[in-house]
Amino acid sequence: MDPQERQLIQQAQAGDIRAFEALVKKVDRKVLALAFEMLNRTEDAEDVYQDVFMKVYSNLKGFRFQSDFYTWVYRIAVRCAIDYRKKRKPLPALSGRRIEEGKSGWWADPTEGDGDPEDAVLDEELKGKIRSVLESLPFMQRTVLFLRFMEGLPIKNIAEAAGCSQGSVKQHLFRGTRKAKKALSVYLKRS
Repeated sequence: MDPQERQLIQQAQAGDIRAFEALVKKVDRKVLALAFEMLNRTEDAEDVYQDVFMKVYSNLKGFRFQSDFYTWVYRIAVRCAIDYRKKRKPLPALSGRRIEEGKSGWWADPTEGDGDPEDAVLDEELKGKIRSVLESLPFMQRTVLFLRFMEGLPIKNIAEAAGCSQGSVKQHLFRGTRKAKKALSVYLKRS
């Protein structure tokens, strides 16, 4: 763990609000994106986001530096999203809105750069299809794929965040990838 992050955590554990705000700032966009990816509605993601950081704040004194702060927060976020989803059935219709980080976000923006307009249209079509495929996957498969490929988390950290075994994560990853590959096979052949 980064010594500066460790110091911020220790200061926040001692009651320093500014240190806590600095910690939140490091992960807040990613937590919001994760909640959105899991719940598919901005309003629900915002509710979970609030709940996550209330839990982080109230449980921070119990953080024992046995995992990365980022992984610990993600574990709380995944559990909050799972609990929220269980309480809110059936899953509401997709809002079609997307939360992105920075200029290019997690999805490449075809308008960035000097690309061919036809390629930009095809890229946009592919992005839409990828979103559609991910949204059609079962909840845990979608969550695991997001954490692995969009956030770049290793299997071990995903298992910690999701509260399941590494074998279970690998199974969700394999099944989700296989389904996505099958659904996107027409696009993969174009490349």
